[in-house]
Amino acid sequence: MSDARLALTLQNQRSEVARLTAAVDHFSRETGISDEDLHNIHLILDELVINVIKYAFRDSGPHTIEVTLALSGPRLTMTVEDDGESFDPTAHPEPDLEVPIEERPIGGLGIHIVRSLSDSVTYRRHGRRNTLTVVRTVTRS
Repeated sequence: MSDARLALTLQNQRSEVARLTAAVDHFSRETGISDEDLHNIHLILDELVINVIKYAFRDSGPHTIEVTLALSGPRLTMTVEDDGESFDPTAHPEPDLEVPIEERPIGGLGIHIVRSLSDSVTYRRHGRRNTLTVVRTVTRS
């Protein structure tokens, strides 16, 4: 199984999620990533990219979001980079899932889902850019 890489530049518009989905589907077919893993990859990337589009930018002007997938053996590294406001989702506390849903504060479930579907999630701020890196072990045919 050879290594593979996908690099995609998205605009900060919700319509770009469809282009991301199509590119990841193609990458998955080309690399033999299992359907179950593909489903989870979509959940992770949709959550991360939609949150960047919705919350990262103070202005309504154009911004880019860089999404990179790097597959080496069974290890898939997904990176989402943007020039939005500094925000470290890994610093967000785990939600208390024992509290009834109607009593829970809004927010925090998305990063919880990302963490639960990943081997690791790391954040770094470099200059004016956020970089979130998610690693997941995948099954390949």
